[in-house]
Amino acid sequence: MKPSRLGLLSAVVASSCCVLPLLLVVLGLGSLGLGAVLRRFHWSLIGVALSLLSYAWWVYFKEQRQCHAAHCEMAQGKTTRLALLVASVVVGLFLGVNLYTYASPRSHRLTGVPTTGLTQVVIPVAGMTCLTCELTVESSLKRLNGVEHAEANVADNAVHVSYNPTQVSLEDLVAVINKTGYRATRPK
Repeated sequence: MKPSRLGLLSAVVASSCCVLPLLLVVLGLGSLGLGAVLRRFHWSLIGVALSLLSYAWWVYFKEQRQCHAAHCEMAQGKTTRLALLVASVVVGLFLGVNLYTYASPRSHRLTGVPTTGLTQVVIPVAGMTCLTCELTVESSLKRLNGVEHAEANVADNAVHVSYNPTQVSLEDLVAVINKTGYRATRPK
């Protein structure tokens, strides 16, 4: 396979566990649970993408050395290099976002006194591995009437929710999270 195609394949593989579930969230279909299925392979997909990208660069440089030794012009050399650079940026971006999610999580603490009539709760959620997982859980909760605020946190394995208990119950919150494919449990 040509290095440019290997590079682009690596970008697709690296982004598949994040882009597809995120696209479903944007379309309002995040509760299908696809993100929870893909999360099982999350780091494997990143590893495969890095391997494909490394191999693509190796093939590119090998061809470049051969052409240089034979004093010939590499066929589509600039296009291949551009494709590999774009693929490297995409793979690096997804790797970086995922590492950032763990290394420097967003501030997910609900602060202050809840607005009158609202209850704050931290619901444990197992199975979240990246920013897309957080967004899936948050968006599913925010679609419920009575949920004022929801912020998921991979590092805490939890979602922080501010809600109106006269409009939605804690059991409803847990059930909506579980419909996304992640495993929420009632707080202790």
